Amino acid sequence: MRYYILDTQIESDQCRQECLIAYTNSVPDGDYKTQTTEWATEQQRLTDNKYIVPVCPNLGTFGYAIETASDDWFPTIEE
Repeated sequence: MRYYILDTQIESDQCRQECLIAYTNSVPDGDYKTQTTEWATEQQRLTDNKYIVPVCPNLGTFGYAIETASDDWFPTIEE
Protein backbone atom coordinates (compact mmCIF):
# COMPACT_ATOMS: atom_id res chain seq x y z
CA MET A 1 0.00 0.00 0.00
CA ARG A 2 1.19 3.53 -0.70
CA TYR A 3 1.06 6.31 1.91
CA TYR A 4 1.33 10.06 2.08
CA ILE A 5 4.24 11.01 4.36
CA LEU A 6 3.51 13.92 6.71
CA ASP A 7 5.61 15.72 9.29
CA THR A 8 2.97 16.91 11.75
CA GLN A 9 -0.27 15.75 13.31
CA ILE A 10 -2.00 18.84 11.89
CA GLU A 11 -0.97 17.86 8.35
CA SER A 12 -2.10 14.30 9.05
CA ASP A 13 -5.52 15.44 10.30
CA GLN A 14 -6.00 17.70 7.28
CA CYS A 15 -4.89 15.04 4.82
CA ARG A 16 -7.17 12.38 6.34
CA GLN A 17 -10.11 14.81 6.21
CA GLU A 18 -9.43 15.71 2.57
CA CYS A 19 -9.14 12.03 1.64
CA LEU A 20 -12.41 11.19 3.35
CA ILE A 21 -14.25 14.08 1.66
CA ALA A 22 -12.82 13.30 -1.79
CA TYR A 23 -13.64 9.63 -1.49
CA THR A 24 -17.17 10.06 -0.17
CA ASN A 25 -17.92 12.62 -2.89
CA SER A 26 -16.87 10.11 -5.53
CA VAL A 27 -19.04 7.20 -4.33
CA PRO A 28 -22.47 7.50 -5.93
CA ASP A 29 -24.25 4.76 -3.99
CA GLY A 30 -23.46 6.12 -0.54
CA ASP A 31 -22.10 2.76 0.64
CA TYR A 32 -18.76 4.16 1.73
CA LYS A 33 -18.52 3.56 5.46
CA THR A 34 -16.90 0.15 5.14
CA GLN A 35 -14.40 1.46 2.61
CA THR A 36 -13.26 4.61 4.42
CA THR A 37 -11.99 3.25 7.73
CA GLU A 38 -8.39 3.54 6.53
CA TRP A 39 -8.64 7.32 6.94
CA ALA A 40 -10.37 7.18 10.31
CA THR A 41 -7.36 6.68 12.57
CA GLU A 42 -4.06 8.43 12.88
CA GLN A 43 -0.99 6.34 12.06
CA GLN A 44 2.74 6.84 12.56
CA ARG A 45 5.45 4.68 11.08
CA LEU A 46 7.90 3.12 13.52
CA THR A 47 11.05 3.92 11.55
CA ASP A 48 10.94 7.71 12.06
CA ASN A 49 7.58 8.52 13.69
CA LYS A 50 6.37 10.44 10.63
CA TYR A 51 2.63 10.45 10.13
CA ILE A 52 1.30 8.26 7.33
CA VAL A 53 -2.04 8.39 5.54
CA PRO A 54 -3.12 5.86 2.91
CA VAL A 55 -3.11 7.39 -0.57
CA CYS A 56 -6.55 8.42 -1.77
CA PRO A 57 -7.05 7.47 -5.43
CA ASN A 58 -9.26 10.53 -5.91
CA LEU A 59 -6.58 13.03 -4.85
CA GLY A 60 -3.38 11.89 -6.52
CA THR A 61 -0.23 13.20 -4.84
CA PHE A 62 -2.09 15.93 -2.94
CA GLY A 63 1.23 17.79 -2.66
CA TYR A 64 2.77 15.31 -0.19
CA ALA A 65 5.56 12.80 -0.60
CA ILE A 66 4.28 9.30 -1.33
CA GLU A 67 6.06 6.08 -0.42
CA THR A 68 5.23 2.40 -0.62
CA ALA A 69 4.95 0.85 2.83
CA SER A 70 7.47 -1.63 4.11
CA ASP A 71 7.08 -4.15 6.92
CA ASP A 72 9.29 -2.22 9.34
CA TRP A 73 6.82 0.69 9.40
CA PHE A 74 4.36 -1.27 11.51
CA PRO A 75 4.52 -3.24 14.78
CA THR A 76 5.02 -6.96 14.41
CA ILE A 77 2.12 -9.16 15.41
CA GLU A 78 3.12 -11.56 18.12
CA GLU A 79 1.59 -15.00 17.94
